Amino acid sequence: MSFEMEPVNQRLRYAVMTEYDGSAFNGWQRQRDVPSVQQCLEEAWHQLTGERIRLSGGSRTDAGVSALRHVSSFISGTRIPPDRIALAWNTVLPAQVAALAVRQVHQQFNPRYDALGKTYRYHLRTGSTRPVISRRHSTFIPGRLDLEAMRQAAGSLRGKHDFTAFMDQGSPTKRPVRTLHEINIQESEDQVTLTFTGDGFLYHMVRVLTGTLVAAGQGKIDPATMGEIINSGDRTRSGPTLPPQGLLLERVFFADQLFGDDRWPYEDPRREGKIAHLLP
Repeated sequence: MSFEMEPVNQRLRYAVMTEYDGSAFNGWQRQRDVPSVQQCLEEAWHQLTGERIRLSGGSRTDAGVSALRHVSSFISGTRIPPDRIALAWNTVLPAQVAALAVRQVHQQFNPRYDALGKTYRYHLRTGSTRPVISRRHSTFIPGRLDLEAMRQAAGSLRGKHDFTAFMDQGSPTKRPVRTLHEINIQESEDQVTLTFTGDGFLYHMVRVLTGTLVAAGQGKIDPATMGEIINSGDRTRSGPTLPPQGLLLERVFFADQLFGDDRWPYEDPRREGKIAHLLP
């Protein structure tokens, strides 16, 4: 399949939803001398159309972190119909990345600043034997975890808090207050899956939260002390930062539906004024 970009007077902005295997990349954002998802997508687009684009990402996932529905945007003068862009893009993308859908959006749309929330999933493997096939997409925790203790600890984390105690150094943010709407913990045989939905996440926050809940499940942290840990703002009192391999960006939410089932389901004053950004 071959597409030639024809010159047009108007350059439009598009949003693209992608799925990628983070084990193949050194993170989403373009970096010097190492592979990134952004670089992969941009170079594939140039190969397809001859046009250079610059993607703006809604989430700059770390090295090793995968995504099911990552959203980014770009400006292009392409004549490929929006409903065929993903199909065309996939003809030149490697197996580790796929464009799932593309749609035209408002020129002011920014997937990072217009996002109202995200869902992350963290996969743990437990038991006596470390995993082999799933080792690139899960973290091995030897033994068994007390899921009731983990759920008790998770109950204290839900809601609006200053999550400084669960943020690693290196974050540029000056707004450590976030709202965690949901934390779900499910077990199936030797797999434990934790799902977090919040209006925003600090640097390594999901990995630290998961490490803290694992510590509670191992009896290393008393679930009753979670409130004290939150109020302390002391990173040394929470659990370890678990590896990136178990982390998956599941979904990004917006003021209104963009790619289906991604409308932020909670009341949020930030919603007003952002819906128009989704419309071309």
